[in-house]
Amino acid sequence: MKIKWPWKKTGADPAEETDLDVSDLEFWPPDEAEAEAAEPPSEKVKPFWRQYLWLTLFTLISFGFLLSLGFWQLERLEWKEALIARATERVKEAPLPAPGPAAWPELSSDVIDYMPVTLTGRFILGELYYFDTLNKPRGPYGGQGYFVYAPFATEEGWIVLVNRGFVPIDRKEQSTRLGSAPPKERLELTGLARRAETPSFVSPSANHETGEWFVREPDKMAEALGLDPERTAPYTIDVNERTATAGDLPQPGETRLSFRNNHLQYAFTWFGLAATLIAVYIAFRISMWRKGRKGETVDPDEEDDLDLVPPPDVHDRPSRDPKKQLEAEFQNIKNRRSRK
Repeated sequence: MKIKWPWKKTGADPAEETDLDVSDLEFWPPDEAEAEAAEPPSEKVKPFWRQYLWLTLFTLISFGFLLSLGFWQLERLEWKEALIARATERVKEAPLPAPGPAAWPELSSDVIDYMPVTLTGRFILGELYYFDTLNKPRGPYGGQGYFVYAPFATEEGWIVLVNRGFVPIDRKEQSTRLGSAPPKERLELTGLARRAETPSFVSPSANHETGEWFVREPDKMAEALGLDPERTAPYTIDVNERTATAGDLPQPGETRLSFRNNHLQYAFTWFGLAATLIAVYIAFRISMWRKGRKGETVDPDEEDDLDLVPPPDVHDRPSRDPKKQLEAEFQNIKNRRSRK
């Protein structure tokens, strides 16, 4: 008789597994500890809400963050529409005298921004350069360049920084635009008042050596020019007429009145990402639930009801216990050897 079972043979490789004659084998019962270790451990199924708990928390936090970005863009949309409406309507109003020091404490950005104003006085020495890109110029010059700001002393005794106009990036120095200096005599100017800007964490710092600025800050610009911030207006003025003694630079009347307004698209983008995140998470959980249903383990209490398939050479034995079958087979082998 030939069987296939745990075996031991002198001079043979224990890792090999083949059909041998019973006389060549020495059998031994399997170790109970090994038999128990071979049995798969019964796993306790966690409640559905506790499965992938960290993934659920991360998804909820990300979902809330994406929603907050979407609502923030809606707020920005409302602000931008109000800004466009104010700029479009206010430029058509009749100019008023520029607000003096008495009005500065209660002067809000909404009140002063794009207000048409007039003022009388003289330019004094000094220039600063505000970097910007002029995409739709009204004059012949555009692209990257600078708006030239110069201090203007009013007849009332206070000072305001006046945006005289735009110069190309390669015409920043006065030596490249002869005749661009302002006249020394008394002038009456008309323009649009502009609010001060607030720098963000990504705004470049001003370069005091070159006089280049990237944020419109009247108080700090006044300090850089050696002026008294207390006597300098908290706003600036974009003039509409040319203020050069000769030539066409700086180029006046370039106040930006058209604005990009993509906040609604940005809001839909954030909301769409939030919806996609939730859809992917739900699809993943459904997939895991279905896999769990297909691979559901048998209840240990029901294992006795299963039919245990015996080894091929003892399938006609009445016993269904594999250990008892193995012991019976050992006893049969010993009986055969004793007869010989």
